[in-house]
Amino acid sequence: MSRATQLFKKLDKLLSQHDTFGDTPEAFVNEVLGKLDSQINAIRNKNKPEHWAAIYVERDRACIKTAVLNKVMARSSQ
Repeated sequence: MSRATQLFKKLDKLLSQHDTFGDTPEAFVNEVLGKLDSQINAIRNKNKPEHWAAIYVERDRACIKTAVLNKVMARSSQ
């Protein structure tokens, strides 16, 4: 398993520990980032282009998922 995949799995695990993030989910960002320090440092130390490419793809997936879910929510309020 690549270091990027390990980062994604840990991030998903951390996020799954919460049933809700309240009105300000951004408030959890620094807390979660702190818990990912060892994974992030491992990626930075290896500095493999494929790890960074995987991170960009995962980020893009998250953007698409956010856009889709926002549209679903907009439809439900109609």
